[in-house]
Amino acid sequence: MKTNFFSQLLLVLAISMAFAPSAMAQEDKPETLDVFLDCERSCDFDYIRREIPYINYVRDRVGSDVHLLVTRRRTGSGGNEYELQYRGQDDLSAMVDTLVYVSGSTETDNERRAGLTNAMARGLVPFLMMTKIGDRFTVSVPVLEESSDPLEEQVIHDPWNFWVFNVSVSGDYEAEDTQTSTQIRTRLSADRVTEDWKFGLSGWFNYRENTFEFSDGTFNSLNRDGSVFGQLIKSLGPHWSAGMMTFFNTSSRSNTDLSGSFSPTVEYSFFPYSESSTRELRARYEVNLRNNKYEELTVYNETQQTLIQHQLQLSANFRQPWGNARARVSIESYVTDFEESLFDLYNIGIGGDLNFRVARGLSINLGAEMSSVHDQIWLAAETANDEDVLLGNKRLPTDFEYELEFGFSYRFGSIYNNVVNPRFGFGGFR
Repeated sequence: MKTNFFSQLLLVLAISMAFAPSAMAQEDKPETLDVFLDCERSCDFDYIRREIPYINYVRDRVGSDVHLLVTRRRTGSGGNEYELQYRGQDDLSAMVDTLVYVSGSTETDNERRAGLTNAMARGLVPFLMMTKIGDRFTVSVPVLEESSDPLEEQVIHDPWNFWVFNVSVSGDYEAEDTQTSTQIRTRLSADRVTEDWKFGLSGWFNYRENTFEFSDGTFNSLNRDGSVFGQLIKSLGPHWSAGMMTFFNTSSRSNTDLSGSFSPTVEYSFFPYSESSTRELRARYEVNLRNNKYEELTVYNETQQTLIQHQLQLSANFRQPWGNARARVSIESYVTDFEESLFDLYNIGIGGDLNFRVARGLSINLGAEMSSVHDQIWLAAETANDEDVLLGNKRLPTDFEYELEFGFSYRFGSIYNNVVNPRFGFGGFR
């Protein structure tokens, strides 16, 4: 009896010691996750917080359990492809995952945000399993209908054959005692995008007319500009593509009655195109056969020109947990007008911007654009008057252009961002 008693006691102690680590680990689990949602303007934060209330939303990546980075790309049908990157931090740093959600062009904002939020919730499940919330999960898998075959390849029936069209017209009229303003804006586009081919045709036109009543009479200002851009691109693999581009524009501000160009183009992507939502480094070269017709005689004593121009552009775009960075370098040069060399007519531009998280709550923003301008062949020979320059109707000659931007933001206080309070959230009239 004593032997059996001590044997049973030793067995109970052994079992208790075996399960003690798991029990202690169970108690050490956090209640839930601290998640930093890095989504810029693609997400409805209030809606997401209401639909996924079982996590803590924090205001900074530093100190969070999961950094959820959401990037968006336009699809060929006019919809959006969202890439959701889940990056565990600290104790969860070994956990990394990526999901993709695609919304159709005909979906409403409500349908799009519901689908995106559902995808976010599914991706958080593996991370939530490491918390006490995971112990409350239940799994439900709907039974497939007998007639359905999950392995059967689905064939998309598209009566539009991937074509997407868009038309928009807007305008406004404003009036005061001594001035009136009329504006009309139009936008048109037609696109067809498949894995092998990309076709796009877009155009816009703006018309603006202002009338001012001065003491010595009435002054009228008219400004019109517009353009049509077309491209036909062929995919040549994960890194190469080539195609043809065409561009037409008119601008009273740039003394251009009509300008048109046709441009064979080739592009190389140093990273695979499939990674473009998070990192891009591309080099593109194009040759433009261009014909310009001017409204007034130019400084080169021309009213119409046929020219050859070529352009080399290198661009980079990175969106990472530390922030965003973009940079661009372009070199444009006219080659000839078939009568004399124009190699001295060129434009060199460089620019970029950086949004960098320095520390918890602290971010800096830097931006710069600089150009060496030596290709203003459209400048009118007659000097623009002061009124046209001030109203933006005419442009003046220049050898350079530059723009600098700098800013920082610092957020401190509570890191939690769970509460939704929409009161007084509707804005009134201007």
